[in-house]
Amino acid sequence: MHFHGYEWAGDGRLLAKESERRPVDGSGFRLSELPPMMTGWWLLRPATRIRGTWTTPADAAEWLAERYGEHAPDGDPWLPLAVRRRHATAQLAAGADVVWSRWVSDSRWSGHYVIVCPSPAWPLLPCPVG
Repeated sequence: MHFHGYEWAGDGRLLAKESERRPVDGSGFRLSELPPMMTGWWLLRPATRIRGTWTTPADAAEWLAERYGEHAPDGDPWLPLAVRRRHATAQLAAGADVVWSRWVSDSRWSGHYVIVCPSPAWPLLPCPVG
């Protein structure tokens, strides 16, 4: 098991383009920049979309913390980053994907995703890097 990191930041109103976020023939899903509707579907995107690959849950959670900190420098007063990182590490170790996303302004959305590969929830999806 290993972990792939993905990210997307942009105009949150674009998330309403669900046809680009579902792997339906002719939908433009594969080439879309928008995050997929289901976390495991990231594995259907080209390998060039991967922002990092790690062999340990702790390393993947550290990447999440770094990226989240860049997009949310004030943090989250209700869930400190150290607690968030600890929970992410445990989730990944248990085989569950982790998503940290939030509105960073009135219209801007920031999302960071670590996907377990191979995915226990999506066992028929191949690893995008072979």
